[in-house]
Amino acid sequence: MTSEPLRLCEHQRVSVRWSHDTRQAVLDAATAWQEAHGLPQPPLSFEGADGCILQAQQHVGVIEAGGVCVEIYPKLDAGLVKDAQVTDQRAGTVMKNLLWLLEESGHEGLIDAGEAGVEDSPDSICDLLAWLFAWRLRDQLSLGLPQEYIGMSDDLRLVRGRIDFARQSTVHFGRPDVIACSWDEFTPDTSLARLLRCATEVLLERVRLRGAAADLRDALAMLDEVESVQPFQAVAAASGIRWSRLNMRWRPCHDLALAVLTGQGREIHAGSSGSFVFLINMNRLFEDYCLRWLEKTFQQRIDPQKRLGTLLVAPERRIAQDADFFWLDQNDLWVGDAKYKLPDAQNWPRIDDLRQLICYGQLAQKLHAGRTSRLMILHPTTGEEQSEALQTFDVQELRLQSIRVTRQPV
Repeated sequence: MTSEPLRLCEHQRVSVRWSHDTRQAVLDAATAWQEAHGLPQPPLSFEGADGCILQAQQHVGVIEAGGVCVEIYPKLDAGLVKDAQVTDQRAGTVMKNLLWLLEESGHEGLIDAGEAGVEDSPDSICDLLAWLFAWRLRDQLSLGLPQEYIGMSDDLRLVRGRIDFARQSTVHFGRPDVIACSWDEFTPDTSLARLLRCATEVLLERVRLRGAAADLRDALAMLDEVESVQPFQAVAAASGIRWSRLNMRWRPCHDLALAVLTGQGREIHAGSSGSFVFLINMNRLFEDYCLRWLEKTFQQRIDPQKRLGTLLVAPERRIAQDADFFWLDQNDLWVGDAKYKLPDAQNWPRIDDLRQLICYGQLAQKLHAGRTSRLMILHPTTGEEQSEALQTFDVQELRLQSIRVTRQPV
């Protein structure tokens, strides 16, 4: 059982009084998540002479390990970042903004349109995950269980289905009292159902939101005929699920269940649930939101992660250059770059960001000769959206565009 969660914001540093074993357990869970997602550094680290300074990165979510729970919140609320105190009221406000951002961006399909507007919304990361899963699972279970025909085999006294003549003539040679049988059975105890039940049990241990907890308990009751398995077993069997139009409606539940269970960290391979990790990369979330914003603003399709060229011409060391956004507008071409950071008046825009974007524009002009390149840096704001026009040394227009990342007050 974990203690009260430690709450902090992205990129915040806090001092903790945890034992060495507890700090190591948290670091192991964070490192396992880093390795599973191919990141250059873990989402949490420990610093300082005694290793008791906890440093968060640009990920929002929860890490449970070693008997402690760390909840990382977005830096979207300027007041929350200012004094670094995540109170219940502030956590609820920031979570509502995060829900809205997930809905508007369509990030990884976590929230469908209209889901973020419900009154019983979560105010913690664990509750967010449980709420999302319970919402989807409840709707799908109301249409029926994920049943399918499963191949079965057993040695019986009476024939059922087909006789397995190969096994009968070898293992049971000369035994007329035992018949090797094979048959198909229509059952709810499938790999998909076991995955869903396992994720439901994991979330039910952590949820505090009463509505989500009630939905999860109802789901467990409906999945009563499904065998309860360990997370590592459920995840391993999930790779063998055969998808078709008959079970495709379960795909969102399946994907979220995998996100829940693969967050078990290293412990998943030992069949334990001693650690749990679920994190959202805020850089990618902001990029997804900017993509939707650009498509609404320019009323056209925007190409994300567009390959514009390479910095070198040598075959073995080209160094590819991929812009966050690229689109054509009449006689112009646009190259956009999303920067999930609050502008600093003394260091904005950053020199490295400008150099990178100017290079993108020059490469794009080589691809589309005769078109004028226009550059855009998109960054978040909690206030009104504003646009500032500048010009680079090579006569490319540069627009600094702030994007509102909090819901407008009603």
